Amino acid sequence: MPVNAQSEVVENEPAKIDPALQYQVKFKAREDHDFLLAADYLFFPNKASAKNMPGVIVLHDCHSDREKYKSLANSIAEQGLHTLSLDFRGYGASVAEGYSELAVKKHATDIISYQTEVAVLKSYWSEDLLAAYNFLRKKVDNSKGISIVASGCAGSYAVALSEQVYLNSMVLLTPEMTYADKERYKNLVDIPSYFVSSAQHAMSYATAQELFTWNGAAYSKLQVYKGDKLNYQIIRANKYLVNDIALWLKFTLR
Repeated sequence: MPVNAQSEVVENEPAKIDPALQYQVKFKAREDHDFLLAADYLFFPNKASAKNMPGVIVLHDCHSDREKYKSLANSIAEQGLHTLSLDFRGYGASVAEGYSELAVKKHATDIISYQTEVAVLKSYWSEDLLAAYNFLRKKVDNSKGISIVASGCAGSYAVALSEQVYLNSMVLLTPEMTYADKERYKNLVDIPSYFVSSAQHAMSYATAQELFTWNGAAYSKLQVYKGDKLNYQIIRANKYLVNDIALWLKFTLR
């Protein structure tokens, strides 16, 4: 894929994984900042309708990276949707000197110092997610919408993004949100939201129930599974879930 000299995007041609489906891409988090965010950009260029299809951003939880969500991203892309699976700053391949969760963990002397340094990394995430949205927005026709899938703590960043741009729909996997995050969600214009939770994980289950009850969009959905699995584990434990999410996203983006 060629580099557009007028864009902030930097795409790595040698990192192509499958010419028919997936590219590893890197793009600037900010025009005046050299830090590069890494993501997988998935689509089917050989499908006649590919250029006119909507887009979806996939966000990992705070304890993993985009690799854990490959099956979900693939399933979404197979529906013909432009799919961007992002590594948040400090995780996966979105790392650099001074921006690495693994380095923080290695050098932390106690849990408090670790949490403090990770909080610094996360302070960039809202800005980084907006950059990811802008990347995908350039790939998707202006007449088509964009949705988001957020796992665990990423739900709060999805809410922050939806305060800045219009999202067609939102999937929240076992959402971890503070009281303030939930109130911000409730202040959004109602959009279709798909909540997935584990019945035996009290906090995310209660959050999903509360926000589903509050949401007034006609196509909102709540899926509850037995057990206490969180984040990507709930995807691995329920083989048809990725396909169900992908089909629901395609429906809400039609």
